[in-house]
Amino acid sequence: MADWRNVGNWHWKEKNCLAWAKTYLESQLTGLEAKGSGISAKVTSVESVTGDVDLNIRKGRLLAIYDVELKLEWEATKGDEKVTGKITVPEVAHDTDAYVYEVTATSTSTAALPLKDFVRAQLTQVIGQKLGNFTEDLKKENGSEMYIAGDSAKSSETSTPVSGQVARDFKEGKSGGTTGVAKTQSATFGTVVVKQTSEFMCSASDLYATLTDPQRVAVWTRAQADIKPEVNTKFRLFGGHIEGEFTALVPGKRIEQTWRVATWPAGHFSKATIELEQLSNSTRLSLKQTGVPLNEEDATKANWERYYWNSIKGSFG
Repeated sequence: MADWRNVGNWHWKEKNCLAWAKTYLESQLTGLEAKGSGISAKVTSVESVTGDVDLNIRKGRLLAIYDVELKLEWEATKGDEKVTGKITVPEVAHDTDAYVYEVTATSTSTAALPLKDFVRAQLTQVIGQKLGNFTEDLKKENGSEMYIAGDSAKSSETSTPVSGQVARDFKEGKSGGTTGVAKTQSATFGTVVVKQTSEFMCSASDLYATLTDPQRVAVWTRAQADIKPEVNTKFRLFGGHIEGEFTALVPGKRIEQTWRVATWPAGHFSKATIELEQLSNSTRLSLKQTGVPLNEEDATKANWERYYWNSIKGSFG
């Protein structure tokens, strides 16, 4: 089976790095100080880090995609005056470095105001400088295991030998069952049928739109979606890693398409049919995919689940 850790560094691949991010931000931000005008302010602790932090491989590129809310506790002193409070950064994200800081203090006294203002003006600048290193450190500390060395990638792409019975069936022109044979210009290989079902808490028409509408598809793939819900129209998802063509569409009921992964044998497409059944309070999705390369069966099953069904549920509920 092909190594989805990442053949040729081309597979769509994702690693959850939230736990690493919590530890990293605690170590980098706790104890940060700013001093001036007789005032000393510092971050005393990282109260919480919530949201998503992922590393992705798409089209051979390592991408950091994250969006978290950060809550910190601070302390500031001037002479005998001491004030504590919190800083909330609602959005620390991969696509912005213009952070918003919500600063609150436990004291509302007149003497506390200069210290709170100093935290807002000076301590947040120091925090912002540290946050500016987050993307590169995220890639540096977690990116190595996302790639496979060139020799390993080449060996992973070697076609699985066709079993004796499958080969005989191919020679005799037989097909059917859950296994089969495909032939391209460069290889002959075994294929299997993948079947899955999943239930979604939405209407069949909504689920159909989620699978075919470019704006909705962009949400659950987290990338621009080159897709248009028209028969004989080609689509490309996940930076071109997934491609195919719609062959039949029945809104709210059925989607038929050719479908392939970029690392499959050149020119080979499977045939995927998605049936949508409207239930009383939900929709049952049934997938039947024929022509999946034998050595890609487990990876194909796992990635339909993770990158299609679970991602849709996580994005739309």
